Amino acid sequence: MPVLDHVRGTSSCAIYYSSEAYDSEQPGVVGRQSAGAGFLEALVRYGSQDELFCLTGQQTQFNEFQRKVSTLTAEPPPSTWIRPDDLETLGRAGCVYNPGPIIAEMAWLRRYGNERLFSICGITHSVATDRAIRGIRDFLTAPTQPWDALVCTSQSAQKAVTRILESWTDYLARRGFHVPESPMRSHIIPLGVNINRFQRDASAIDRGRALRAKLGIGEDDIAGLYFGRLNFLSKAHPTPMYRAFELAQRTMPPGRLHLIMTGQFNDPRMAAQFEAARRRFCPSVRVHLISGADAEAADSWFAADFFISLTDNIQESFGLTPVEAMAASLPCIISDWDGYRETVVDGESGFLISTTTPPPGAGVELADQLARRALDHFSYIGLVSQSTAVDIDHCARAIMTLAGNAGLRQRMGEAARKRAEDVYDWREIIRQYLALWSDLAALRASAQATGAREPNETVHPDYPDPFSMFRSHPTRLLAQDDVVRLADLDGRYVLAQLRKNAMHTLATPSVLESAVVDALVAAVESGPKSVAELGGLAGAGDYARMLRTIAWLYKYGIVSVSPSVD
Repeated sequence: MPVLDHVRGTSSCAIYYSSEAYDSEQPGVVGRQSAGAGFLEALVRYGSQDELFCLTGQQTQFNEFQRKVSTLTAEPPPSTWIRPDDLETLGRAGCVYNPGPIIAEMAWLRRYGNERLFSICGITHSVATDRAIRGIRDFLTAPTQPWDALVCTSQSAQKAVTRILESWTDYLARRGFHVPESPMRSHIIPLGVNINRFQRDASAIDRGRALRAKLGIGEDDIAGLYFGRLNFLSKAHPTPMYRAFELAQRTMPPGRLHLIMTGQFNDPRMAAQFEAARRRFCPSVRVHLISGADAEAADSWFAADFFISLTDNIQESFGLTPVEAMAASLPCIISDWDGYRETVVDGESGFLISTTTPPPGAGVELADQLARRALDHFSYIGLVSQSTAVDIDHCARAIMTLAGNAGLRQRMGEAARKRAEDVYDWREIIRQYLALWSDLAALRASAQATGAREPNETVHPDYPDPFSMFRSHPTRLLAQDDVVRLADLDGRYVLAQLRKNAMHTLATPSVLESAVVDALVAAVESGPKSVAELGGLAGAGDYARMLRTIAWLYKYGIVSVSPSVD
């Protein structure tokens, strides 16, 4: 579905907040956390909201939200804490933004009130985990509505979501079920980048030169940059990149080609394996490792001549680092893979390196091993990447092309920067979110609800009305024309004694208030009454509570209940 390009009126959104999802400074940071931090900063700066809503169940998390927001702009809007059960304030916010695709729980929560109170907006990051897949599967059964949305960061992510839903729909159809299409829709909005942080100004160029000098990279040398997580199981296997650099070096003077690798290892054994592969497959190229936690990591964007990332992993759905590289005016060499291919324009802002995987059906064994827990998630995605080929010769030619043509590097770098400014600036991304939320607000006011809650229907089918589910248990059911009589002449005394014992007052939250119960007993003292007649004492809104109260009084012998003789 095309991205909305208009804004109708104003819109706001409550941020479902967990500090882990919006923290880009934590050790071992991953893409979704960097994206979450960027989104929150951009919303605060460019969202033009008079009030920020923070949805969280913990005071400490709200305090953290306020502290974070206070650092993002000089005068942030005031923040309002919304607890999960505060449906009224959620309605005032108008929408809930969840930093992931698992939104069914929020849809069920909304069902406790008016389902038009607010919209729900989720987002895809990785869709390879079983948790994410189940969350997407739940779109078919959760009470989602046409005024809800799932933001897909790329066409590849959107297609993966569609296949998940199609797979479940097909399975259920073969089981004899008719499953209608989910009423909520997906919308493609990419991740963004803070353009100003990657501006190649005089200061940035000086820092890049200083880092090159520190690393021993000469002015006429060529340096490629890999920036990202250093993990061959969950990001990118380094050997194809190493081999491509080695092939390219053979066409150049010795020592002229360099590879800067900026990132973090999450395991010392992983670092040892990277180093062993480098020695074996890339011995002629100087490789410089910079920790992503070091201050000079940011300078590596300006020390390089081009960016390279040959991601081969199914956990990837967008790929933020190519966008950051373009913002830093670097031509890019990236794998033609998932959302990566949607960022770089081949031949204009860089080169897309072809990839090949086995066809559908070749991964059934791996999937079944994951399902029965013979494989953990990281082993599974790592094995899949082992059969994902990135064309090494193609990559080597791209490296040689950029290394041998300074003018091309400059032209591609300028085109990359312009594309980052035009497409991926957070200002533009937030504008698209505001347009989406405004559109969802219009749908809340006009669209027909799907599967709206019926009167006397519980919120969730997993939690049915016990007197409905177990209606076959009793001899009979209490009926409106049943006659209620006083069973004990000292009924009021018995009632007073019951109220002194916790084993009887356990029912207090479930039955009518004490004064109304007293009035009900007094009414029966004056003569038999039908259940319907007693219902008038409770009022229409408390009729179910009145029925439970009569059964409670019957249980302890204060009244008796019998069918009408008419």
